[in-house]
Amino acid sequence: IMALDTYANLKTEIANYLNRTDLTSYLDTFIDLAEARHARDLRVREMESVDTSITTVAGTQSYDLPTGYLEMRYATWQSNPYTFLAYMSPSDFFRVYNAGVGSGSPGYYTIVGSKIYLGKQPDAANVLELGFFKRPTALSSSNTTNDILTYFPDLYLYASLAESEPFLMNDERLPVWAGLYKEGVNSANNSASQGRTSGAPLNMSARMVV
Repeated sequence: IMALDTYANLKTEIANYLNRTDLTSYLDTFIDLAEARHARDLRVREMESVDTSITTVAGTQSYDLPTGYLEMRYATWQSNPYTFLAYMSPSDFFRVYNAGVGSGSPGYYTIVGSKIYLGKQPDAANVLELGFFKRPTALSSSNTTNDILTYFPDLYLYASLAESEPFLMNDERLPVWAGLYKEGVNSANNSASQGRTSGAPLNMSARMVV
């Protein structure tokens, strides 16, 4: 078994596990589908990102989410005072802030499609800082590795193998690879959750500005 450390080695190992030499043109599809699974299932620290590229515009309520956005961790408006925004469901949000009702320092946000909406609508230009889970850059001949392959190579292998079996009409192997993949995802997500707190007790507080 070779090291699962590069895109090329991953493809070789998938073919080895399947004991097939005639699947070269399909291996990229299996890997693409594996990455789609990762985007849905994985929420590990290696996928966390912070974006400060958005500067609010007075009177503008919605902004494009960063490229690769999957799930929000936190949102802040870098005003004075510094404001941590609380999430509201779209239905609740638009009952209160429909059509940009009110302006001032935003205290809430919601997400619809590829947009983040702020309520109240901003009355000044300030940086909108978003901490979020970001989809890793896909593997390719020009991007031969990423953090998921580096730290969780088994999840690439097992997901790719699980995606291959329906294509190969080898359905009896599907539960094996799918089960190993699911076990690996649960372990990775649990480890990431535990690693964020480092065993320290969690402190709960009301939404506030600082």
